[in-house]
Amino acid sequence: METPTSRELVSLLFYLRIEISLNNPEVMDSTMKHRLENMLGYLESESYLMAYRTLNAIVTENEASGELPSLETSTALEVMQTCLRIIVGERVGHPEVAKHFAQTVSFYERLALLLTKKLLGDDSAAAEVDILLFCHDALAKHRRN
Repeated sequence: METPTSRELVSLLFYLRIEISLNNPEVMDSTMKHRLENMLGYLESESYLMAYRTLNAIVTENEASGELPSLETSTALEVMQTCLRIIVGERVGHPEVAKHFAQTVSFYERLALLLTKKLLGDDSAAAEVDILLFCHDALAKHRRN
């Protein structure tokens, strides 16, 4: 599977406007919440490889359970996975990733952090995601023109 461009990620999130709440038990169980809290700690301490491993455990567990998460949750998890792949790839020195994404890695770091907080029910993070994606989309359009 090809890694989507930052423009594709921005468009996807901007139009879907991920809305997830901890008050909805169908969206998140306690194990997933605990793992997301761990992942948030890894992101805040810039331990991106550990955050990536934790996210992979969440995704694997969701796939093994046989229950499909909501569209919003699965989209957020996929976008975070893509962000962390880009960050980890750049950090470990894969030249093709570093060359292509070196100037935008900080965007993916911030997006992964905010999406994790949003999944955990932080309303201000949800607003920040929208603002971040709006600004990134506007800059992408400006650079193209």
